[in-house]
Order: sequence, then C-alpha cells, then structure tokens
Amino acid sequence: MSRTITTISQQAYNILKEDIFSGKYPSGSWLQENIIASELGISRSPVREALRLLVADGIATVIPNKGIFVRTYTAKDIEDIFEVREAIENYALMHISSEVIESKKDILHEEIREFSRLHGAGDLNTYIRLDARFHRQLVDMNENELMSALYEKAENMNHQFRIISLTSKKRFDNSLMEHASILQCLLDGEKEKACKYNSTHLALARDQVIEYLNSKKADQEQ
Repeated sequence: MSRTITTISQQAYNILKEDIFSGKYPSGSWLQENIIASELGISRSPVREALRLLVADGIATVIPNKGIFVRTYTAKDIEDIFEVREAIENYALMHISSEVIESKKDILHEEIREFSRLHGAGDLNTYIRLDARFHRQLVDMNENELMSALYEKAENMNHQFRIISLTSKKRFDNSLMEHASILQCLLDGEKEKACKYNSTHLALARDQVIEYLNSKKADQEQ
C-alpha cells in the first residue's frame, strides 16, 4: 500500500498557503522567515523552502533587499488568471470522455446538492472550498496531468479572491444556478453550452474581483 509522505517544508507550505487564502496574511504582508519558524515551532530551513514554493506558485513575490511578501495583484493580473482558467476549464469540458462523465455523475450530482445546501445555510466559506473542488475536478476529469498542474498554479493565484467574487448576495445566488447549469449541460452531452455557462460564470467572478481591487486602490489613493 502506497503512503503519502509529507515533509515538514510541505506542511509549512500548506499552512502558509491556507493562512494567505484565509486573509491572515493579506496582500503585501511581509513573510518573515524567523517569525514564521517561531510560530510553527520548526527550524528556518523548511520555512525557507516553503516560502520558495509560494514564490514559485505566484502566491508570494521576492522584493530584492527587502524580503518575501504576499503578492499584490493588479486588475491586469486578475484578467490574466481568469483568462487562463477559462481556457483550461473549457478545453477540459470539451474533451472529457463520456465514460468518465458517466463514472463521475453521482459524485457531481452530490456536489450540486451540497452547493444548494451550503447556499441555503449561508455557509460561504465551505461553499468556496467546494467551488474550488468542483472546478478542479472538471479539469482533472480530462485526465491530463500536465494540464492539471498548469491549472493548479492559476487556481492557487486565484483562490484568495474567491470569497470576494461571492460577497454580493446576487452573485452568491447566481453562482449556485451557474454550477448546476454547467453540470446539467455536461451530463446532457451539450459541451459547448456547458462552456458558455462556464465562461459567463468566470467572467462575472472576474469582474467582481476587479471591481473590488479598483475600489480598494481608489480608497488608498484618497
């Protein structure tokens, strides 16, 4: 039986990534190696490796002679991220085999029911995690490991903005219907229609995030 071996640096990476996504370390935060090592109760070496992985993922950035900081995204960055997401997700939707769709349909139906339950309960945080899993699963169903790896980087860069894209009640409500429509079209064999729903879904999320960033920038300039 195979076992997943997680190194201390991988554990530190996962903790830091979650802390960034949750807002503990907002955009522009200085990720100080010695302080993080002390908080996690580990040596600085695995923290250094974890920070290197965050930089490689595009979640953090190195500022010469200053240190490593949580990346601050521009509206153009968000446009680029969603453009990549749309290209990969829609390609995957168009190329998922009918056999794979059939084998996963019960799981996908259950996820749509869970979306509805979480929406009804107003549980936005859990809904966001399911949202990420749903989209990632659609890509993984294409059974192309390289595509999945490329998607993961775009998804990592996007994840911290998922909650922003669903802050308005209208967006939260529409998101539920959009997920259901994407899945139903996929199950009905209407792949092009599924892509159209997905493109609309991503465009609305993108615009919500860009509006937030522009508003934040305007506040800072006042």
